[in-house]
Amino acid sequence: MPFARMGGGRLDRIHLVQRAPGTWQLTQPFTFLEKGRPESERIVIRAHDESRPAKGSNASDLASVPPFLWGLIASHGRQTAPALLHDQLWWEALNPDADVWIAQRREADRLFEVSLRESGSTPLRTKLLVAAVTLERYWGPRRWQAVAMAVHTVAAVAAIWAALLGVFGWWGALVLPLPAISVLIWGADAAAIGVLIYAGVLFLPIGAVALLGEYLLHVLELLGWGLGRRRSAMPKSGPLGRTRRAKVRARRRVREAEQERERAS
Repeated sequence: MPFARMGGGRLDRIHLVQRAPGTWQLTQPFTFLEKGRPESERIVIRAHDESRPAKGSNASDLASVPPFLWGLIASHGRQTAPALLHDQLWWEALNPDADVWIAQRREADRLFEVSLRESGSTPLRTKLLVAAVTLERYWGPRRWQAVAMAVHTVAAVAAIWAALLGVFGWWGALVLPLPAISVLIWGADAAAIGVLIYAGVLFLPIGAVALLGEYLLHVLELLGWGLGRRRSAMPKSGPLGRTRRAKVRARRRVREAEQERERAS
């Protein structure tokens, strides 16, 4: 029983209120304790303050899955409680010291994986979600590494698809296993990047069609809005909330604090 109510007992419901498109607030706290760990390590997932604006650490977008991929992995479900746990740990991990930031995020991501498994998430979905947060982990404290990982992933997916389409001829058979070897340069994160690469190969056609469909829907919404003489607010693409933008600003502030500290020393 990894997640529990505050008074004890299995967590059989999560109390959320939607404050804006893609933005939620937790109204009642609950707890998480990793299996086999002492009671002193129990984590309280705190409720948000409904009297304050629903943004930043006072809100959640649940699992940060792009809307066009919700047909594969939704932003909620078995991952709701783990996502709320990870959101809280995400904000607590922010630190001007890049090494401390990464170390705390690594532990947060580990607990995210553990909580997903113990909540009944399948191994494949768990690995996909953890791989995504692994890449995002470095975007604030070590952006060059996040960019390098992303470029590596995209290049490997493109190379494998080119091989499958016969661009390299018979040599293409040698290209297919290369990404599994090349990811070793990322050390402890090699498995996560490998998952992103081969999942990207498998789901690229589905994702591309879904993304195209999302933009097509938005175009049709804009046409309807224009033909309706603009009687309402202009439609926005996708149910994006304010939490993701707040996370971007938070990362920027921490990086600026780190740069200021370096200049002062």
